[in-house]
Amino acid sequence: MRLLVHCLSPRTISCSLVFVEPNTYLSMPTVVYNSIDWFCMCSLGGAVTTVSTTSGKSETFEADVILVTVPLGVLKESTLQFDPPLPEWKNVVIQRMGFGNLNKVVLCFDRCFWNPKVNLFGHVASTTASRGELFLFWNLYKAPVLIALLAGDAATRSETFQDHVIIERALRVLKGMYGSSNVPQPRETLVTRWKTDEWARGSYSYVATGSSGGDYDMMAKPVSCDPGSSIPPRLFFAGEHTMRNYPATVHGAFLSGLREAARIADQFIGAPYSASELSGKSA
Repeated sequence: MRLLVHCLSPRTISCSLVFVEPNTYLSMPTVVYNSIDWFCMCSLGGAVTTVSTTSGKSETFEADVILVTVPLGVLKESTLQFDPPLPEWKNVVIQRMGFGNLNKVVLCFDRCFWNPKVNLFGHVASTTASRGELFLFWNLYKAPVLIALLAGDAATRSETFQDHVIIERALRVLKGMYGSSNVPQPRETLVTRWKTDEWARGSYSYVATGSSGGDYDMMAKPVSCDPGSSIPPRLFFAGEHTMRNYPATVHGAFLSGLREAARIADQFIGAPYSASELSGKSA
């Protein structure tokens, strides 16, 4: 069985195309493309075919299954095109669910000027307008690194500023808490911009007005190319936005991958056990 995975690559902050070849249980998946400009189509015939374009080059890949793990924000933007189109129930859920924005400002220092034993510390903004701006700082423990958070409207506004502006604001907050003479310049910094990233369009899902926890279950449901036929589903979905019990978390995304791997294996290989066998062993 060949499995084709559409996923977000955190190393390149781009979309990746990954093949899992047959009879390679102990081997690593093969990354076909690590910087895909866009996917043109997911065709759900007898075998799954996807057409990708990167740097002007178009290729077609065939597999038995497609597992889509791109963020919910990408699905909302309709960046990926499906042929046949996704059913209405899936599109409705995609648009009904919320997808928020949370940006991070990573500040790497030569030394800790804060209490290294604390997990995090907060900052209360002086005005309502700046609510959500640099309101929390995470301590990385094993390194003199702080991660400041930008949430809500503040996260979206920050994406219009240059890095040095955001970093100076973060340092100003820290100097107000620890004193100007105690806060050195960071030796390295990183500022995320998830909302404007075309392969993210945000950070985490949430239950929006009119939505419910059941929508996570609907997002996790696979799609058949012909619902009225006996052809098994060829299109599967994973990601934090498909995990009702652990949404908006890394472990939720990881567990959803395990869930879909089991679902796909059961469909094509068959479960190596039955409920009766399990109950008999437990007895």
